[in-house]
Amino acid sequence: MNVLVTGGTGFVGSHLIEQLLTTGVNVRALVRPGSNAAMVRSLGARVVTGDLNDVEALGAACRDCDIVYHAAARVEIVGKQKEFDRVNVGGTENLLRAGRAEGVNRFVYISSCGIYHPKLLATGKEIDETTTSPEPPRWFVYGRAKYRAENLVREFDTGKMEWVIVRLGYLYGPRNQTMQRYLERLFLRMRFRAFIGDGSNEMAMLYVEDAARAITLAGSCPDAAGKILIAGGNERVTQKQYFDALADGFGVSRIKGTIPYWFAFLCGWLGEYAAYGEARGLFCRSAVALTGLPQKLQCRFTQDLLGWRPKVCFDDGIRRAFDWYWAEYGEKQVENAGNPR
Repeated sequence: MNVLVTGGTGFVGSHLIEQLLTTGVNVRALVRPGSNAAMVRSLGARVVTGDLNDVEALGAACRDCDIVYHAAARVEIVGKQKEFDRVNVGGTENLLRAGRAEGVNRFVYISSCGIYHPKLLATGKEIDETTTSPEPPRWFVYGRAKYRAENLVREFDTGKMEWVIVRLGYLYGPRNQTMQRYLERLFLRMRFRAFIGDGSNEMAMLYVEDAARAITLAGSCPDAAGKILIAGGNERVTQKQYFDALADGFGVSRIKGTIPYWFAFLCGWLGEYAAYGEARGLFCRSAVALTGLPQKLQCRFTQDLLGWRPKVCFDDGIRRAFDWYWAEYGEKQVENAGNPR
């Protein structure tokens, strides 16, 4: 069996390639020109060079493939909506057309629980595979684009090609560049850190290898066709537990202070205009909502359908994430912060 993975150089895509290869399939990966093709080859996949706007390359990538796993996306949480839509919606449409034209059997769209409107999360109610949500607000450009891409997948005339949508929870684990790009800045370079609210809100944490197993099964399970699935963790991990684990992993003192959600949200709104560079990813309303609102995911339907359960507990998973982080970046990344490990 031949399968195609887009976004193979990314956090989810690289782990998905590894998981797929354990099942004995032939994996090819669509890699943008200039991206880390060597890393993808080292995982064992065959590289096809191209991007989501290259129609000819998409056709070649899909040719003779049985399943397409679409993980490529623009994943920042700030930016211009048209740019997110160009990649996450327009790119998805191009890939759907290529898959249909080349006779692909199944299209697995890897989505996010970021498609749920913050007002829905704020109710504190459980969210399952049947829960509907309005389109995310204008300030949540990533969630809005993923929401629109999901609608495109469900409404697209795929012909004989089946579709499956897998919404992923809050991912963590090795190769998560967010640890170095954003979390390192928060924990090692900022003097003021605080919980949003009292820190007791639940965060839908899911170890990335568990996510990769769920996505793989979504591609092979016959009954998953035409379904929206949720892959989330079984543990109740709070914001406080998550931030405590991050502080311990970075080797700094744990957070003590708290700020009200409304005030953090206001600061996020101001930060979207005042912050610059990667700091904007920390000081924005999207980050506040994803961190400070309860994420009560219930995915028993997905677990029963796929015969899947998360295997890695949070304590083990976060330890593995930091083992990777320190091996990858070492002490040099934090020397200027004045916080020895």
